[in-house]
Amino acid sequence: MGNVAIHRRYAEECVAMAQRSEHESDKALWLTLAQSWVRLAEHVARGPSWSETEAAEDIAAPSLAGFDHD
Repeated sequence: MGNVAIHRRYAEECVAMAQRSEHESDKALWLTLAQSWVRLAEHVARGPSWSETEAAEDIAAPSLAGFDHD
C-alpha cells in the first residue's frame, strides 16, 4: 500500500472518529485532521514540486565551488 493510500485510510479513520464523537468540538477536530490527511495524500500524489526536487539535488550533490584544491 503506497503512502497515498495510507494517508487516505487515516483520513477515513478520522471521519469515523468524528461520527462516533459526542461533542461537537471533538467532531470538528477529527474532521480537521481528516482534511489534513486528504491534503497530504493529494500532495504526495502530485509528487515532488520543482523546488523540492532542486533542494534534494542540492543536498545530494553539494557544490564544490570555492573548494581549494592544490
